[in-house]
Amino acid sequence: MVVFMRISLINKPEIVFVILALIFGLVFVVINQPLAVSDECPHFYKAFDVSQGHLIPQSQIIQMPMSIVILSAVFTLTEPTNFTKIYSYLQQPLNINETYNVNVSNIAIYPPLPYLASGAVIFLGSLSNSSPLFLMYLGRLINLLIYIVLVYFAIKIIPVHKYVLFLVALMPMTLYQAASLSADSLNLGLCFLTISFFLCLALVKDKISNKDILISLILVFALSFSKQAYAIATLLIFMIPKEKFEKRFNRLISFFIILLPSLITTIYWNHLFKHLYHAPILDGLLTSPEYNIHFILSNPLNLPTILINTLICDFMNCYITQFVGFFRYPYSSLPFSLAVLFCIFLVLVSLLDNFKYKLSFKQKLIPLFIFSMVSFLVFLFEFISYTPIGYTKIVGVQGRYFIPIIPLFLLLFYNTKLSNYLSSRFMSKVLNNKLKANFVSSLYIFVILFLMVSSYIIYYAVK
Repeated sequence: MVVFMRISLINKPEIVFVILALIFGLVFVVINQPLAVSDECPHFYKAFDVSQGHLIPQSQIIQMPMSIVILSAVFTLTEPTNFTKIYSYLQQPLNINETYNVNVSNIAIYPPLPYLASGAVIFLGSLSNSSPLFLMYLGRLINLLIYIVLVYFAIKIIPVHKYVLFLVALMPMTLYQAASLSADSLNLGLCFLTISFFLCLALVKDKISNKDILISLILVFALSFSKQAYAIATLLIFMIPKEKFEKRFNRLISFFIILLPSLITTIYWNHLFKHLYHAPILDGLLTSPEYNIHFILSNPLNLPTILINTLICDFMNCYITQFVGFFRYPYSSLPFSLAVLFCIFLVLVSLLDNFKYKLSFKQKLIPLFIFSMVSFLVFLFEFISYTPIGYTKIVGVQGRYFIPIIPLFLLLFYNTKLSNYLSSRFMSKVLNNKLKANFVSSLYIFVILFLMVSSYIIYYAVK
């Protein structure tokens, strides 16, 4: 594929991203077992409910067409993708009048934003009584296309680490989620675009205008209504030098203008619908958010111990492979060694990414702080809402939760001096600048191609 790309195209990572994301994303849309992506079944229920105009959740029990409920029972996680069965169920009509009550308590409280696009195409498809399976594929497709558009602009405007974002956005795990009905699809695209926009304001823009503040407000508001914890990215505004604002205190004022609408709205939303959430029962063990909150408040020093124990147990065994490539069915993942090598490669690309913009140590600390805070909130939320009473390890955290914020962590390795030194010391001896740029770009594309092809081989080999 790289051979047939024009040299000028290779050096436009946003264009190459669109091409590769369309190819591999569409493959994921088709080959993934229906409703096999993590929690995709309740997300499908939620998207269909939104398609019927139910934007405000009323209950944890919602009415679904019987044909959709049957679909979720027919395609289980214990069997491989059967294209003969898929073709058969593509012929089944929706029959919207025959309904059945289903429980969506684990996502009932979710705002409607992540489901508006999939809900819209599901509504259009239901007008012609299309099959539930066809509606599912429509939802997956529109989510993938929106993700591609958001990330295209994110890569285009980000002033540093273009190829870092390129690689993260094309990871098997990232595309696997993007090409699904999960709320993660929109969250990934919005998070990447928000990070890119704030970095653009910090490093490229000479002056911050009211339009920039308005765009930031819209992005953060949308981000908070896709996954609330990631709205902490608003703190990226403190990477912007004070001199770029008209007055000294305008940066702080702008921060509150951007954050407060999202903060107030999400707090009110959670308060309004908190009764819809019901704690799960895992392996017969009860989960109690009230008890876990009381445990934290009465034993605050125990939480760090539990967190450290969780990282020791799961970081190497689970989080790394779940971060790079883990497939719900057939519960397969990329080899641990390949996942580790790719993570090392990401760090190396972060070190070698060479742009004219400089980041001070203070500017690097801000994204690192945001990454740490979001990570902590992820662990805290899973401990409170998902970990059974008495557990000494946090249950429910998955490596994919850190994909939206990993570009923030990798900014820590951005170093123009080291990049220039290594580039002049090694690369320039054998390649001129133009060939060097083409070589590096081609290497990144090759790594992604290798990773994606390996994912598909493993996906089918396990079957």
